[in-house]
Amino acid sequence: MNCREKILSEDYMSILLDYVLEEADQEDEAFCYQQVDGTLGIYYLDRSAVLPLSPVNYLYRYLPQLFCLGAFPAAGSRTFRTEPLEGSGILAQQRPPLELTGRRVVMAFIDTGISYENPVFRYSDGSSRILAIWDQTDQSGQSPEGFLYGTEYGMEEINEALENENPLEIVNHTDENGHGTFLAGVACGSYNEQQDFIGSAPESVIAMVKLKPAKRYLKEYYLVENDEIAFQENDIMLAAAYLRSLRIKYDMPLVIVLGLGSANGDRAGGTPGARFLSDLGKYIGECVVVPTGNESNERLHYQGKILEDETDDVEIQVGENARGFVLELWANSPDIFSVGFTSPLGENIQRIPSRKGTSERVSFLLENTVIEVFYKLVEFGSGKELIFMRVINPTPGIWTIKVYGSNILNGEFNIWTNLRQYMVNDTYFLKPNPDTTLTVPSSATGVISVGGYDNFANSIYSKSGRGFTIDDRVKPDMVAPAVNVFGPSVGREAILQGGFTRKTGTSVSTALVAGCCAQMFQWGMVNGNDPYMNGISVKNYLIRGARRGRNIDYPNRQWGYGEVDVFNSFLILTRS
Repeated sequence: MNCREKILSEDYMSILLDYVLEEADQEDEAFCYQQVDGTLGIYYLDRSAVLPLSPVNYLYRYLPQLFCLGAFPAAGSRTFRTEPLEGSGILAQQRPPLELTGRRVVMAFIDTGISYENPVFRYSDGSSRILAIWDQTDQSGQSPEGFLYGTEYGMEEINEALENENPLEIVNHTDENGHGTFLAGVACGSYNEQQDFIGSAPESVIAMVKLKPAKRYLKEYYLVENDEIAFQENDIMLAAAYLRSLRIKYDMPLVIVLGLGSANGDRAGGTPGARFLSDLGKYIGECVVVPTGNESNERLHYQGKILEDETDDVEIQVGENARGFVLELWANSPDIFSVGFTSPLGENIQRIPSRKGTSERVSFLLENTVIEVFYKLVEFGSGKELIFMRVINPTPGIWTIKVYGSNILNGEFNIWTNLRQYMVNDTYFLKPNPDTTLTVPSSATGVISVGGYDNFANSIYSKSGRGFTIDDRVKPDMVAPAVNVFGPSVGREAILQGGFTRKTGTSVSTALVAGCCAQMFQWGMVNGNDPYMNGISVKNYLIRGARRGRNIDYPNRQWGYGEVDVFNSFLILTRS
């Protein structure tokens, strides 16, 4: 089996490493290696020859996170098509005298793929605006230079496919889900007169990475059902590295849109993927835009505080037919926490002492439940304490996690569980905290983190992930329209609704803001007004122009620095 096959094989698992083993040999049957950037790389290891997954056998940061999609079919059918763009100041910038349409800027997406035949991704002469597609799921063609799997399609091949009666014979790429197509359309779709539709940056060029699905073994580790849509952190990191190579090759500014989020991590930007994306946003001509997720009112975050030798009873209601879930407790040094459990039937598991790198597997006598507890007193990436818990086959009812404290200085701790998409609906904390519910990697410093609001109701989108970060930095950076936004669809949905649909979620608001970033890059780098722009400067231009007219204190856990208004950002620029 060669590396190309190993990477997609269920028999091989992925481990992130930030160093390169000197004895790395691609011909070794036990593993292969794919470099991401510098010393950051991914090892694909024969599962039969290595220890099973756990934070004890491997550093927590080296186990890939699972990511899910951040936009859903909308519940309503409001008639406005371009109001989100008007309200965000986007359309005003597309018109003379500035005519900022994203020209000579690459809008790049890491998602479910793109319906490349759709006219909203073509120029007026019918040729494609898509610069490149890397389909990680397609092993039929040549992979991108420097990458070991998938197939890359260039603009020449895409245009050849568009002229063919059966385009898939030339470019065998589809977007079965529609999430990637929708976000790309919202961010940079061409004008459609019949539907009165236009994207934020309608003259940008487009790049798409279609992520391969997460492997079954990793879903099982995180106790996620196999039919749920999920993607792996390592594939996302490689996608970002590939898109950066396009920026260097074509010498154009790059806006990366990641419309996904994860529940794993400390909400301080300490995971390898978050750090990698954050670093990209600091390079000249590069910008990364991510959503804060849709978790604020899902009751899946708990925040507690105890004093020395105190305890806190954390109650979680578990619904019927729950296969299981993971819990992550994070706390700052020098505090030390440990846990015990009480089942719905009253079976009590006394405090499990916290020791460096220890694990405990607890089986309940009265019910068919197993809880695995892993302690990391100093998690390598963050320096915080991590208690990682896998709750397998939980009995329905109210479970109690008894949290014990020692060596307490601050006493504050946070517990997060799986994202709502991966949980049965009637599982939740009885005393949840809606703050610090932003998903990873939106807590990272160098990315632009976008929440959502409902511009029809003139209120925050109720599910929009809230800040601040666990180390008290301001996130989200800003908010944009996220409810019932209009964009292109795929498959049967496209046929029934004239090629368009509506979706809701912070991934949608992220796509709108990404178009604003492309306008900024066109003004600054393409037009020569600010040739040294990066993601940090773009973010701060947008923050300065954000609307803050509400009777609330800014920055805000829900609204960040305010509602994006790129037109106002340019007004401020011209006055300065």
